[in-house]
Amino acid sequence: MTLSHEVKIGFKRSFNDEGFARTKLETHDGEAPLGEVPGQFESLAAFIHLSDLHVCDSQSPARLEFLDRYADPDFETRKDIDYVGTYRAQEFLSLQVVEAMVQAANRITHGPLGHRKVDAVFLTGDVIDNGQFNELTWYKRLMEGGPVSSASGSSSNVEGVQAGDDVWDDEHFYQPNADPTQRVLLKFGLPSVASLAEIAQAEFIATGLKHPWLAIHGNHDALLQGVAAPNQELNDLATGDLKLSGLAEGTDLRKVFAEFTEVGPAVYPPLSSMDTKPVTPDANRRLVEIEDWVNIHTTCSHDHGLTKALPTQAHFYRDFGQVRLIALDTVNHFGGWQGCIHRPQFEWLKQVLDDSNDKYVVLTSHHPLQDLFNDYVPEGEAAPALTAEVQELLLQHENVVLWVAGHVHDHNISPVMRENGELGFWQIRTTSHIDWPQQGRTVEILRTDNGHIVIGTVVLDHAGPALTDNNCVQDFVVDGRIESPVALAGLSRYLAANDWQRFEGSQRLEVLEGQPEDRNAWLWIKDPLYSH
Repeated sequence: MTLSHEVKIGFKRSFNDEGFARTKLETHDGEAPLGEVPGQFESLAAFIHLSDLHVCDSQSPARLEFLDRYADPDFETRKDIDYVGTYRAQEFLSLQVVEAMVQAANRITHGPLGHRKVDAVFLTGDVIDNGQFNELTWYKRLMEGGPVSSASGSSSNVEGVQAGDDVWDDEHFYQPNADPTQRVLLKFGLPSVASLAEIAQAEFIATGLKHPWLAIHGNHDALLQGVAAPNQELNDLATGDLKLSGLAEGTDLRKVFAEFTEVGPAVYPPLSSMDTKPVTPDANRRLVEIEDWVNIHTTCSHDHGLTKALPTQAHFYRDFGQVRLIALDTVNHFGGWQGCIHRPQFEWLKQVLDDSNDKYVVLTSHHPLQDLFNDYVPEGEAAPALTAEVQELLLQHENVVLWVAGHVHDHNISPVMRENGELGFWQIRTTSHIDWPQQGRTVEILRTDNGHIVIGTVVLDHAGPALTDNNCVQDFVVDGRIESPVALAGLSRYLAANDWQRFEGSQRLEVLEGQPEDRNAWLWIKDPLYSH
């Protein structure tokens, strides 16, 4: 699919006999960027922004998929639990979605609005899902190109909730091999596709990004399930031969959710409170340390902003002409899925901003500004910088024009204002690859000849086909197999649009796709370096 203003995949709803909403994809006319179109301008930088890839080992023993069902619409607990997010029907297709987005990004040679050659792709965190080393190696191969597969543990069997065999038969999960009358398939309109779980972990040749790419650290890159700081017990669980499969009888559900939290210390439920099933162990599932993250980005085939000389530092800056991209590590390394900026990095940020007076500063991070409220640190550690302190610092520097983030899995554009009512800078969030609508966006920095900076942004789809009832996944089956990873990416997007927990509530599909003004827009700000 080529980049154009026709980038939004829409959806409509019908209802089955049980009354549950069933979402179906349809392609419709796209949207031109909203806002005043600049006249004469100079294009200073052009980026492609991708976020929250969530390359996922869906067979990992350490995953907590079973917690997710307590937010299902036909569960009594739904009235108290709006959303959990430890399971998605499409998560075993994550590698194919990233491949489809890489192919789409490679087709974009120039920014669609300013027509400047793309300077770089930046990936704002959560490039992996469970914080495991095997996921990190899969992600690197997807970025660089070459053979890749999501198989882990057993080389011949699927040992995850998608298997649908005698061991893993469970009506609360999407099991494409199941009888069409199975709960999830019947109630929520998901397709039955024979052998899909096995096909999904077959090896394919990744294309690899043709653009330079920069990665920013996210909570799922550092913490198990994006929440719990690694320790020996959790590492043994991830690499071991028992997969978590449910809460033991008598376990206090409220206590589990009270401890598995957005602000640290966030802990896994005690292993004694969970049921397990045997799986094949895999040492490559070991939990990632910060040194692994830095090393994999400094031993790759491109010039990354990180430096191997600082093996525990995941923040950096890079200059693209007069535009300085400052990449922040907003992960609270002590636990909890919300963010902060640890004190040493905050002092570094102060110095970089002071040294950037002749640059247009674009900040990028995983967490957006408003989600920097995870203040937990162990006793004796310096308190981290949170939203108010970070915002106060940035507003002291008029040459900060933009902050680009992910984390929330939605499209959102918002201004950050000064106390006097003037615009300080813009903030852009881009949605994820794991949830609807599985899109990225271009971000271009333009300078007009009348004293303004204009930020142009357009969302883009991955290359997967838009599946509908008239164009279903069976159309891409050859000799009983789905040969194309891109076709599987189209199926993943179809499943994401049918996420039964997202038909209503704070995480509903309409929230994730944003309003028209959150997708394609011209964003104006006074040129802080303008001189007559």
